Amino acid sequence: MLYPFKNLFDQNRRLREIDRQEGLFGLNEGRLVYKIARSLKDHAVVVEIGAYKGKSTSFIAEGLNGKNSKIYSIDTWFNDGGMRQTRADTFPEFLNNTASWRGKIIPLRGFSSEIRRSWLSEKKIDFLWIDGDHSYTGIKKDIEDWLPLVKKNCFVCFHDYRDEAGVKKAVDEKILDRTIVFVRREGNIFLTRKLID
Repeated sequence: MLYPFKNLFDQNRRLREIDRQEGLFGLNEGRLVYKIARSLKDHAVVVEIGAYKGKSTSFIAEGLNGKNSKIYSIDTWFNDGGMRQTRADTFPEFLNNTASWRGKIIPLRGFSSEIRRSWLSEKKIDFLWIDGDHSYTGIKKDIEDWLPLVKKNCFVCFHDYRDEAGVKKAVDEKILDRTIVFVRREGNIFLTRKLID
């Protein structure tokens, strides 16, 4: 009866392999988004704002096992959202790092506000990951644009809450107005759940 342990071992091994990718994202953070993705049902819609080289995308995709579930990964892939690195096209690295999950990932190249304008309002979101523009006005715009599309009681993750004052301020405002509720912190992730439709 070692079979369940083998699955756990294989899962941990795979997550450790993903963790070797370049990115600003730790293994425990990866395990958290993996578990959230794992909990989603068939036809789940995941929106990721800010993908860089695909490390967070890979953790989410590894967990996503529902039939016809997709990750819509939004980024310019030019380090435009507050990255301190030199402006460079990271899209080829993103595609290479996420190649194992190509059938689950739909890259949408552009600014999140541009992508939102063409997003169908009927297409509701089961899990929203925000790690794009870290300025207060940038994150606030992402919240205003995308949070209304998240289904009630679904998860919304914010990255860099601990280290970026603009992220913290914008997220705290939504907690105060009771649109979202705090669930837990893991590393630099601030996990919330949407309270209202």
